[in-house]
Amino acid sequence: MMGCYIQMGYLKWIVLILHALLVGLAHCNEDIPDSYIEKQRYDGWYNNLAHPSWGSVESRLTRKTPASYADGVYMMAGQDRPSPRKLSQAIMKGSDGMGSARNRTAMLAFFGQVVSSEILQASEAGCPIEMHKISIEKCDEMYDKECRGDKFMPFQRAGYDDSTGQSPNSPREQLNYVTSWLDGNFVYSISEARLNMLRSFENGTFRTHPDDPSLPPRNLERIPMANNPTPHVLKILSPERMYLLGDQRTNQNPAILAFGILFFRWHNEQARRVQEENPDWGDEDIFQRARRRVIAHLQNIIMYEFLPAFLGEEVEPYDRYRPDIHPGISHVFQSAAFRFGHTMLPPGLYRRGPGTSCDFIKSQTGYSAVRLCSTWWDASDVMANSTVEELLRGLASQLSEKEDHILCSDIRNKLFGPLEFSRRDLGALNIMRGRDNGLPDYNTVRKCFHLPPITDWNDINPDVAEENPNIIEELRSLYNDDLMNIDLYVGGMLESDGGPGALFRAIIKEQFTRLRDADRFWFENADNNLFTPEEIEEIRQIRLWDIIVNASDVDPEEIQRDVFFHLEDDPCPQPFQLNTSDMEPCNYLQGYDYFQGSEVTYIYSCILLVAVPLICAGAGYATVKFQNSKRRDFKTKQEENNNGKSVDKMMVKEWLHQNHKRIVKVKFGPNQEICTVNRKGEKMRRLSLANLDVLTIELTQDIRRKPMVLIRSNVDHDLVLEFDTEAARRKFIHKLEQFMHSIKKEIRKEHTNKEEMLANAETKERRQKRLEHFFREAYELTFGLRPEEKLKLEDAASDVRMVMRTSLSKKEFAGALGMKADEIFVKRMFNIVDKDGDGRISFQEFLDTVVLFSKGTTDDKLRIIFDMCDNDRNGVIDKTELSEMMRSLVEIAKTNTVSDEEVEELIDGMFTSSGLTYKDSLTYDDFKQMMREYKGDFIAIGLDCKGAKQNFLDTSTNVARMASFHISEIKDRNRHWMLKKYDSLATFLEENRQNVFYLFVFYVITIALFCERFIHYSFMAEHTDLRHIMGVGIAITRGAAASLSFCYSLLLLTMSRNLMTKMKDFSMQQYIPLDSHIPFHKIVACTALFFSILHSIGHLVNFYHVSTQPVENLRCLTQEISFSSDQKPTVGYWLFQTITGVTGVLLFIVMCIIFIFAHPMIRRKAYKFFWATHQLYVVLYILSLMHGLARLTGSPRFWIFFVGPGIVYTLDKIISLRTRYMELDIIETELLPSDVVKIKYYRPPNFKYLSGQWVRLSCTAFRQSEYHSFTLTSAPHENYLSCHIKAQGPWTWKLRKFFDPHNYVHDEDNPPRIRLEGPFGGGNQDWYKFEVAVMVGGGIGVTPYASILNDLVFGTSTNRYSGVACKKVYFLWICPTHRQFEWFIDVLRDVERKDVTNVLEMHIFITQFFHKFDLRTTMLYICENHFQRLSKRSMFTGLKAINHFGRPDMTAFLKFVQKKHSYVSKIGVFSCGPNPLTKSISNACENVNRGRRLPYFIHHFENFG
Repeated sequence: MMGCYIQMGYLKWIVLILHALLVGLAHCNEDIPDSYIEKQRYDGWYNNLAHPSWGSVESRLTRKTPASYADGVYMMAGQDRPSPRKLSQAIMKGSDGMGSARNRTAMLAFFGQVVSSEILQASEAGCPIEMHKISIEKCDEMYDKECRGDKFMPFQRAGYDDSTGQSPNSPREQLNYVTSWLDGNFVYSISEARLNMLRSFENGTFRTHPDDPSLPPRNLERIPMANNPTPHVLKILSPERMYLLGDQRTNQNPAILAFGILFFRWHNEQARRVQEENPDWGDEDIFQRARRRVIAHLQNIIMYEFLPAFLGEEVEPYDRYRPDIHPGISHVFQSAAFRFGHTMLPPGLYRRGPGTSCDFIKSQTGYSAVRLCSTWWDASDVMANSTVEELLRGLASQLSEKEDHILCSDIRNKLFGPLEFSRRDLGALNIMRGRDNGLPDYNTVRKCFHLPPITDWNDINPDVAEENPNIIEELRSLYNDDLMNIDLYVGGMLESDGGPGALFRAIIKEQFTRLRDADRFWFENADNNLFTPEEIEEIRQIRLWDIIVNASDVDPEEIQRDVFFHLEDDPCPQPFQLNTSDMEPCNYLQGYDYFQGSEVTYIYSCILLVAVPLICAGAGYATVKFQNSKRRDFKTKQEENNNGKSVDKMMVKEWLHQNHKRIVKVKFGPNQEICTVNRKGEKMRRLSLANLDVLTIELTQDIRRKPMVLIRSNVDHDLVLEFDTEAARRKFIHKLEQFMHSIKKEIRKEHTNKEEMLANAETKERRQKRLEHFFREAYELTFGLRPEEKLKLEDAASDVRMVMRTSLSKKEFAGALGMKADEIFVKRMFNIVDKDGDGRISFQEFLDTVVLFSKGTTDDKLRIIFDMCDNDRNGVIDKTELSEMMRSLVEIAKTNTVSDEEVEELIDGMFTSSGLTYKDSLTYDDFKQMMREYKGDFIAIGLDCKGAKQNFLDTSTNVARMASFHISEIKDRNRHWMLKKYDSLATFLEENRQNVFYLFVFYVITIALFCERFIHYSFMAEHTDLRHIMGVGIAITRGAAASLSFCYSLLLLTMSRNLMTKMKDFSMQQYIPLDSHIPFHKIVACTALFFSILHSIGHLVNFYHVSTQPVENLRCLTQEISFSSDQKPTVGYWLFQTITGVTGVLLFIVMCIIFIFAHPMIRRKAYKFFWATHQLYVVLYILSLMHGLARLTGSPRFWIFFVGPGIVYTLDKIISLRTRYMELDIIETELLPSDVVKIKYYRPPNFKYLSGQWVRLSCTAFRQSEYHSFTLTSAPHENYLSCHIKAQGPWTWKLRKFFDPHNYVHDEDNPPRIRLEGPFGGGNQDWYKFEVAVMVGGGIGVTPYASILNDLVFGTSTNRYSGVACKKVYFLWICPTHRQFEWFIDVLRDVERKDVTNVLEMHIFITQFFHKFDLRTTMLYICENHFQRLSKRSMFTGLKAINHFGRPDMTAFLKFVQKKHSYVSKIGVFSCGPNPLTKSISNACENVNRGRRLPYFIHHFENFG
C-alpha cells in the first residue's frame, strides 16, 4: 500500500514539472499554436495537478461542518424532528403572486438553475436505492383528500461513496456526479463520448436541427437524457422529442431549456468568430478555442453578475490561483444554502413577442402565462409553440417570487415525481435532503461559519416574528422548543429578508470563492496562458445580455442590459405578478400501475412454467403408448406369420354387467376360436370352438334398443356383445357365419328380448362372482364344522343354496390350481375329487377335499397321492403309472432334462431304497413304507388354489425347503426396545457408512453453497439493489443457482465411467462407494431438479417485482443493460429478450424433457427416446454457461463449478473413443430360449477387463449411435468377448430379429459389426477381494456370473489366483423355470467340470411354483431328493447343484454362512437382478448384521433397467 502512495507522489511531481516547463515555454513564445495549449478535461480530472481527482466527476462532497447522522455513520439525521411535509406546511406555505422585494427577475431565478446544473448533481439516487417515506398527515389538502391517513411521499437517498459510512471516523459522504468546476459542463457535458454525439466536427460547431439551424437536433439516437415522468399526462414520453444538449437535465422546464439552447447558439457563434479570425485552423482547434471562450463567459457571468445579484453584495476580486484550496461542493451548500433560490421561482412563465410593443403571448388554453407545473419534463412541447426569444424576453420582464421562506405551490405541492407519486413537495424534499446528507442543526452550522448562535426564536428573523408571530410559535412547537435541533434549510429560509440570510450568504459566498480560486483554468489566471490580458479584460465586460443579444434574435432594445433586475425605466414590465389562481389548473393524476402491459405475458409465463412439464409428460406418455403400439403390431404380424393365416377382426362393445361395458376387438381365428382383444393387443378372453359342432347364438329383437348378440359356450361363460346399429350386427353375423363355415361348424340362431337375454346370460363377471362365493363358502364351512359333520341343503341360507348348486368344470378347477386342464396332474386330481364321476365337481365334493387337506391325517393325504397314481383304480401302483406321474411332475417343473431311462432309474432307485427291489407294483402299505422318511412333510401338506385367490396352507410364503442350511435358533436376549432400535440404527449406519458419509458431505456442500449465496445477496450485495427490487426472492434464487450449479457439475463426475473403473484398481476405492454411482447420480439429479424448480419459480416472482419498478430503479440492477428512459421493461422483455431470460426458458424446457424422459417407465418402454433426450445434456451445459453472461444479478459463476468436472468428463469421453468407433467382427451368434441371443465377437487389442464388468455396445446394422449396457459373459482369460442379451425393449428385439436365421441375410460387403465402449466397473467385479463370497443371480441378472464363475474356476484350477483372497463362493441362482435359461445351465455344467478345488457351491431356486407345503411341491421335492441320492445330480438340470422349489430364505442362508465361516471378519454378498431381488437381499444382510456378530455382510449389487 505504501508503494502505491510513493508512486502517486512521483506522478504528482512529474506532472508539476511538465506543467512548469509548458508555462515557461509559453512565456518564451507568445505565438505558440492554439493546439499546444492544454485542453481542460471534460470530467474535471487534473485541474489540480497535485490532487488530480479534486473537483472531478463522482468526487465526494466536502464537509464544512461535522456530520450529524443519527448513528454517527450513515443513518438519516433528524429522526426526532418533525415530518418534512409538516414543516413545509407550517413554514413554507403561503400566497403566490408576491413579487421580488428587490425587483429580481425570473431570469435570475432560472439562471440559478443553470448554475446549479453546472456544478451540482448530488441528489441522484445511489445504489442500492434507499427508499424513505415522508409521512403525510391525515386529510392533507393535496395528498390525502380522502382522509385515509395512509399516504406517504417517497424519497430516495442520494448516491454515496461506498468506501465511506463504515464507521464514525468515516461517515457517509455523498457524491457529485458532475464536475465541481465552472467548466461549461452545462453546455459541453462531462463526457467526451457524449460530447462527440453533439458535435458536427465541421468548423468547430455543434450539430443543428436539419430544419432549423438555430436549434439543436432532436434526440433521435436516444442518447441518454434525463427523462422523468411527465406528471400532467402520467407517463414517460419518448426521449426522441427532446433536444440534444450537453446537460441531461435541460429538458426539465422551458426556462432551463431556453438557456441550454442559448448557450448552444453562443458556442456556434463563437466558433464562427474563431474561424473568421483563424481561417486555417482545423475543426478541433476551433472547437476548443470556442469552448474556452464560452467557459470564460460563463465563469464571468456566474461569478461577477449572477452571484452579486443573487446575494445582494459584491464578490471580492480575483487574486491568484490557490492550488491548496479544495474546490469540492460542500454539503451545506448543496443540501440547503443554494436551494434558497427555490423561493424565487414563479408559478408560471411569461412569454413576450418581438418589438417594444410589449405583446405578452397567452398560453394555448388562453391564460396569461404558461403554468410551470404543466411543463415539467415537457419543455419541448412548449418550445414547439414558442421560441427561445419569446421565453427570454418574458424572463427578462417577469419578476421572480419574493425572497422569503414561502415556496410557490407549483414546486411546493406540484413538483414532478415518480409515476406512483406524480406530484411532490420540493420544500419537504429539501429538508429531507439535508437530513440525508447528515447536516447538523441550524445553530451548529452558524457556529461553523463564525456567526453567533441564535438564543431566541424571534432572533431568527425579527421581521417575520413581528409580522407573523404564528409561524415562529408553530416552529417552536414543532421542534419542541429546541433551538439546537432546527433543520438547516428551515432556519436558513426563515432568515431570508430580500435575499439569502446571513448564514446562506456566507455558505454560498465561501463556496463560489473556493471554486474560483482553486480553478487552474479560471479565465483570470494569467499563468495558464489561456487568454491574453486584453482577452481577459474583454471577457470581464461580457454580460448575459450580450450573449442573449448576440446568440438570439432578441434586439438590444427589447430587454434591459441588467437582465437579472427589472427596474422602473426598463422596457416592457410584466402585466402583473403571476398567481396560481390566474392560470390553468395543474392535474394531479394518481394510481399508475407499473405492471400494466405485463399481465398477459406474466400469466402465460406462469402457464408455461406449468405447461412445459405437463406437455413433456404427455409426450413421454404418448411415446410409451406409441412404442407399445409398435410392439403390439409387431406381435400381431409375428403371430400371423407364424400361423400363416389371416385373422378377421371387428370392433364391438362387450357387455360385462349392467354398469360396465368395454370396447374390444373380436378376432375370428386363426385357430378354431374366437378371441376378444383390448386396445393394447392383449387377449381378454378366448372362446374355443374345437369341441363344438353347433354354436348357439341369441339375437335381441327390440327395435328401440341397441342390437345385441349372445354367444353360448358349453365349456365357458357366455359372450355378450352390443352393437351401435343393426347394420353392424349384420356385418358381425356375416363374418361369424363365414368363419364357422371355414372351420365346418354350424350356427343356430335364437331370438329373444334384451331383458330375458341379460337375465339368463352367464357372463364372466357373474360366473367369477359365483366361483368366488363358491370357494369362500367352502373355506368358511371347513373351519366352522365339527368333525364328521356335513351341511344339509335345507339348513342353508338362500345364497348358500345357490352356491351349493354350483359345480366346477375341469377347466375351472385347473384355473383354481393355476394350471392347465390337459395336464396329467390336473386330470388325476380332478378324478379323485369328482367322486361321482359326472365330469363336474360339486360343492360337497370340493368341501370334502378341503376338509381332508386342512384337517385330515397323514394317512388320508397319502391315500390321495396313492389314488392319483393308481390310474386304473386296481388298488396297486405299477411302475408305468408311477412313471406317468413322474413325467407330469417334470412337466409341472417346466423342464425336459430327464429322459425316460432316467425316470425309470429314479423309480427303481425309490423301490430299492424302500426295500421293494423285487416288486413291480406298490400296494398302499408299500407306498406308505416308501414315504416314511417324508412323513413329517405330509403333516402340513395342502393344495394351493392360487388361481382361486384362496389358500388353506399352513404358510403363506413361497420359501424353499433349505434343510441343509438349517441352524439352531439363537434366542434373542431380552433387551430394551430402545437398545434394539439403537442396534438397528447402528447396523444401518455401519453397513451404509460410506453412502451416508458422502451423502452427508454432498448435502452439507449443497446447503452451504445455498446459504453462502443467500447471505451474500441478503446482506453483502446491497449496492446492486437486487434485494430492494426483488426482496428476499433474489437471495433464494441465487442460493438455488449456486446449489444447482454444483449439482449439475457433479453429475458429470458420476457419469465418468472410465474414471470410476480406473479408481477400482486402487486402494482408494474401498473408501468411495463407486458401485453406488448410479443411485448417487439420481439423488444428485433430483436435488438439482428441486433447486432448478425453486430457481425458476423464484425468478418468475423476481421478474414480477422487477416489472413493477420504474426504469430509474433498475440502473443499480446491472451495468450491462441500459434502458431508454421511456422503455418500460416488461416480464416479456426479461423472459424473452435477454440472454438470461431466453436461456432460462430453454433450460427449463430442456430440464423438463431430460427429467421426464428419464422416468423409469419411459426408460424401460422407450429407451431410445430416453437416450436421445439425455443427449440434450450438452445443450443444458452450454445454456447454463450462457445463462449468466448478461450479468443481470451478478457475474456468471456456473463455470467455476463446471470447469473441473467438465474437463474430467471430456477426458473420460475421449478415452471411450478409443473403442467407440472400432468395428469388431462378429464371430458367432446363437438364438437361445427365453428370447436370449448370444453374440460372440472379436476382442480388441489391449482390451483388459475384469470378470463382472460391463460394456456399452451398438450394432452397425441398425441405430449405430444407440448404445446399450450389457455385462460381459466371457471370462478375462478368453480371447474373445461375448454377451447374452435378452430381448425386452425395442432395440434388443430388433437385434434378436436381425440375427434370427429365418431373417438374417449375410452381406459380405457390409457385414454387421459391434461397436464397443468400456469396459466399465460393475458392482460384482470385487468378488475376489473377499475370502468368502455369496453370489445371487436372478433372471437375466445371472449374466455377470457367467464370466465370474468361469474366471473363478479357471483361476483356482490353474493357480492363477493363488494370491487372491477368495477361498469359498456360494452361488445362488434364482429363476422362474430352468427352461428360460438353458444356456446358463450349460455354463454351470462347464463350471462344475472345471471346479476341481470345490471352491464353488451352487444352489438353484425355482420360483415359478407353489408354496413349499403344496402337494405338488412336496412330490417334486421327494423325487428330486431320490434322484440326487442316486445319480449325484439334479433330475431337472443335470447339475450337481441342489434344486430348491420356491424363493430362498436369505436370512437363514446368511446366518448359516455366518456360522460356518465365523473365522472371517467380512463376507461379500453380490447380487444382480431385478429391484425386488436386490432389495430383499439387502434386507437380509441388514437383519443378519443387526445381531452385531462377525462376520458381517457387505452387499454389492447391480440393477439393469
